Amino acid sequence: MHLLDIISDRAQVDIHSDDFIVERCYSGDYADLSNDKEVEILKLMKDRPWKDVLSEKFEKKSPWLYKIIADMGRATFLDLIDIPENGLYLDVGSGWGQVCIPLGRYGKSIALDLTFNRLSILKTIATQENVPLYYAQGNFLSFPFKENIFDTIIFNGSLEWIGVGREQATSIKSVQITALKKANQLLKPDGILYIGIENSLGLKYIVGAPDDHTNLIDHTFLDEVAAQSNYSTHFPRTQLPAKTWSLSEYKEMIDHAGFDIVRIYGCFPDYKIIRQMIDLKKINNELLNGSLTLEHFGTNGEIVPFNEKLDHIYKLLATNQIAQNFCPSYGFIIRKRR
Repeated sequence: MHLLDIISDRAQVDIHSDDFIVERCYSGDYADLSNDKEVEILKLMKDRPWKDVLSEKFEKKSPWLYKIIADMGRATFLDLIDIPENGLYLDVGSGWGQVCIPLGRYGKSIALDLTFNRLSILKTIATQENVPLYYAQGNFLSFPFKENIFDTIIFNGSLEWIGVGREQATSIKSVQITALKKANQLLKPDGILYIGIENSLGLKYIVGAPDDHTNLIDHTFLDEVAAQSNYSTHFPRTQLPAKTWSLSEYKEMIDHAGFDIVRIYGCFPDYKIIRQMIDLKKINNELLNGSLTLEHFGTNGEIVPFNEKLDHIYKLLATNQIAQNFCPSYGFIIRKRR
């Protein structure tokens, strides 16, 4: 495959190499490390195994980031998706490659991210893992992919951030719906989209855990206007960077974008480090007859001090057959509507 084969407008991109394509003009910027730190890591990875470098840099100083990078649980959901062999897949917000590298073992996997350094780090990791990937630098909303070409698209921890850099007075939800509609256009008939994302009504957030994206308490369940106001109180004249929603709101967004739901899973302790994925159709019975993995704060990975309380409330919610609405995170497997 040549990268130009998947591009609708050659004038909008530059070919960096046979496997690396860059959007010429786009908005947005996101990284969990400074530019200097990324450059340092790139230099170290040239001569050393990537796992050794990241262990040295993060395991003690930033243990939560290290766990997110190194833990294999982030890609557990791939075992539940019908991924066609030798297909074409797109990982939106590919980060450290926890998803696009396993995908690359199925077929042609494209890693899409906003920054050159992060994609360069990912390329080094994939090369050491002997997994061929393709790399696209740019914004999903504007990147000129051809329509009807992807078998599978992944939004794992990226849909909530898709509104970063949006125009003033534009809601995050409207941008997220636009992104879902574009994903629909890019997928082949019957193509699959996976979304891994937190639940704004997650029980731990109601009980007192801070929002994963802003570190604000009593924030996730606010509507977008109230959430922006609350965020501005702490960060004046700053745009709300991310927003999650409840189960019913996600279902409405998915339907509006032209998808049908195949299955929905409750992800515990969250989608970042999956230990349990429970089909929502079975979750009430599962909770009544079993126990959940301990939940943690999504901001730092520390075990929440109120797991016993959560367990009691989950049991009561399950007794009332409504526990599906209060999972910490969801994994949505949805199919392009015919």
